[in-house]
Amino acid sequence: MMKIKQEIERIAKLKEEEIGPTEENIKQKIMVPILELLGHKRENLEFEYRTRTGGKIDIYIKNVPSDCKVIIDTKNYNENLNDYIEQIKNYTFDEGALLTVIANGTEIRIYSPLRGVSFERSLLYSFKRQDLSKDAIWNLFSDLLHIDNLQNRNVLKKIDEREREIKNVMLKEEEVKHEYNSKIEGIDYEIETKEEEIKNLKKEKELLAKELKNKISEIWDAVGLPTDLFRSITSFEKTSIVVSPLESEKARKVTLQELVDAGLVRDGQILYFFHRGRGVFKDEQAEIVANQNKLRYKGDGKLYSISELAKKIDIKLGFKRDEHGVAGPNYWQTEDGRLLHDLNEIVRQRQK
Repeated sequence: MMKIKQEIERIAKLKEEEIGPTEENIKQKIMVPILELLGHKRENLEFEYRTRTGGKIDIYIKNVPSDCKVIIDTKNYNENLNDYIEQIKNYTFDEGALLTVIANGTEIRIYSPLRGVSFERSLLYSFKRQDLSKDAIWNLFSDLLHIDNLQNRNVLKKIDEREREIKNVMLKEEEVKHEYNSKIEGIDYEIETKEEEIKNLKKEKELLAKELKNKISEIWDAVGLPTDLFRSITSFEKTSIVVSPLESEKARKVTLQELVDAGLVRDGQILYFFHRGRGVFKDEQAEIVANQNKLRYKGDGKLYSISELAKKIDIKLGFKRDEHGVAGPNYWQTEDGRLLHDLNEIVRQRQK
């Protein structure tokens, strides 16, 4: 038992350079050793297994009951696993697999098709490799993937228990969504009401400004003097400035779709994080998702607004230590060095 624990800790502590970048490295240096610790013999692991529809699975576990099939797909060390959910979904249903494992160099996920739940949400567990040495994590691995639990079909009970947990969470999620969406809709209605009030107040302000001007003109007309001659020396000028309906206009926001339509960027194009005074950070990348006016962060595969992601990375890199927002377009640069802010200005100028 001590030897197994030591080997688990060794796998958990492997550095990136010790593993290597390719999916073959992940397969041979992470997943195969883990499976061997879980009682699987190498001769019962079929590599590069062909699915019925021509797909290729990195590891297929043989010698288990037909309703306890396990398939394993490995990806490059820093690959975003979210990009392969559709692929492993197809593999899972092609082979009628009970469990599907997908792993890169830092994360291991275990999926099982849950009844009435989309495959994307049928994620049983997601582990960080570095946490494998924790007893609770390893016990979960063992419950689901140990050869004994697969052969005696105990895994089915564990999956049923986890399915109930997940569905209970989904139910709570829906309850919370309903509660907060109702509140948000109420606020939206209040905003619309306030906007209408503001619009009416602005009209009233304009009318009062005109009425004031006319009243002052009447006062001076009564003594036969034109108002315009006294603009620079009377208090009227200052008063009219205060009540003037003229307002400074903020620069209009430009959407990513507008930039795409203008031919300045492409949908799906990669942008790089830029910090004035620090330069461009090529490792911090985001992909343009124009129809949602958002960026997909390569670091976690999630969608963020331009400013939200800029702030997140600014804090991550240690350049920002408060929670105030940032002007996102100043932080994203195309490969040829053009800032989103400058591209936005081009669109604004064209539309004037």
